[in-house]
Amino acid sequence: MRPRSIVAPLLLIAVGTLFLVRNLWPEIPMFEMFARYWPFLLIIWGSARLLEVLIWHFTGRPLPVQGVSGGEWIVIVFLCVFGSMSFWGSNAYSRWPNSRISVRGLEIFGERFEFPVNAEQSTGKASRVVLDLGRGNVTIVGADGDKIKVTGHKTIQAYNQTDADRGDKEAPVEIVPMGDQIVIRTNQEKIDKNRRASADLEIAIPRNMSFEGRGRYGDFDVRDIAGNVEINSENSGVRLQNIGGGAKIELRRSDIVRAVSVKGNVDIKGRGQDIELEGIAGQVTVNGSYSGELTFRNVAKPLRFESSNTEVRVEQTTGLVKIALGNISAENVQGPVKVRTKVADVQLRDFSQTAEVQLERGDIEIRPSATHGRIDAKTDNGSVDLVVAPGARFDLTATTKRGEINNDFGAPLKVEAEGRNSTLRGSTGGPAIHLETQRGEITVRRAGQSETAPPRGVLPKKLPEPPAPPVPAPVQQ
Repeated sequence: MRPRSIVAPLLLIAVGTLFLVRNLWPEIPMFEMFARYWPFLLIIWGSARLLEVLIWHFTGRPLPVQGVSGGEWIVIVFLCVFGSMSFWGSNAYSRWPNSRISVRGLEIFGERFEFPVNAEQSTGKASRVVLDLGRGNVTIVGADGDKIKVTGHKTIQAYNQTDADRGDKEAPVEIVPMGDQIVIRTNQEKIDKNRRASADLEIAIPRNMSFEGRGRYGDFDVRDIAGNVEINSENSGVRLQNIGGGAKIELRRSDIVRAVSVKGNVDIKGRGQDIELEGIAGQVTVNGSYSGELTFRNVAKPLRFESSNTEVRVEQTTGLVKIALGNISAENVQGPVKVRTKVADVQLRDFSQTAEVQLERGDIEIRPSATHGRIDAKTDNGSVDLVVAPGARFDLTATTKRGEINNDFGAPLKVEAEGRNSTLRGSTGGPAIHLETQRGEITVRRAGQSETAPPRGVLPKKLPEPPAPPVPAPVQQ
């Protein structure tokens, strides 16, 4: 009997797993990951097929006439074509977002030629600097005086020095006064499509001015200016420090957005990975899709985060708010606090005022401060853990439809059972607390009580070994 291969079922399992992960965690950039790592599928496929043939050989089973069947070759060709197109499309999106296609072969066969950049211009009455960067990295630093100084280097990728010199002349770095603003242009769009230019610049501007940066690919580093900052780019990392005004950032793709010590509002839109904000005196608003970790520390005014699946609102953050894939936590914050998401575990600790948590799937842990208000926490599939101070005031109603209730708090809380439903009720004369889960346990206990089980991923501590009995002293004769 001809042996049957298990490679095809394994491939089906892998594809099904990818779709399942995409459904459970929509924030994961599955397309970008597939576009970059799809050749691993061919490597795993070939390795599994080779291992399978070796096992058949050593076990004496008949070997297949062909190592790879005709149907498998069709799938391989389709995978190569689709994977190559995905990789090209992913890179083309970041480099030519407006569907402008140019020759990419220069990245492999061309040479890189560098040219120094040195320009200076008095600001006059202008109060704003606008940078049209294109490709490249830029550092903006506030300085004393009334002049703008641009230094750095420009890179032209071309086949020879003559073409590079021509590109340098076609794309000069210019400082152009235009009314109440100064425009810095790199003119990269003027270069012939067979060449490509980028510029890495350091720009010193009067510290009382505002800054606006526009780019396609490259990082922005802005610090020590008293005005507003506005950045719009296709693919950039952004770092801000000591900004006297507000910050408005719109990115189609980003590895990091970091802002420290901003006195105005911070508004972030787009797609990316990590966000780190600390010491923000104004309101923080984040809209978009982010696959990394979002960290907010010391935000004096309301924090608002919204994506296609998640909404987080906090009135004031004197401690820490962290939003990551599958986990949302807030500690030492002032409410109203609001968390709505599809799939995540949520921890709220040491918060005041009201709190609202609503999940489709995930566990909830709530540890309110003594000044908490009304609390509403609901998960369709997960457990709910409420920890309150020994003398806390509250009016509790906790319901689970398919699960158990653990009343570690004691009186005056009582469990009422009706069919599969269980409800824990009781009041100590305080704000209402409503807990609900469709499938999962509910635990209510006092702060300071020992945990019934160690946290997930943490092994219990090993008990110390009992001391050995003392050895009796020898008896002297």
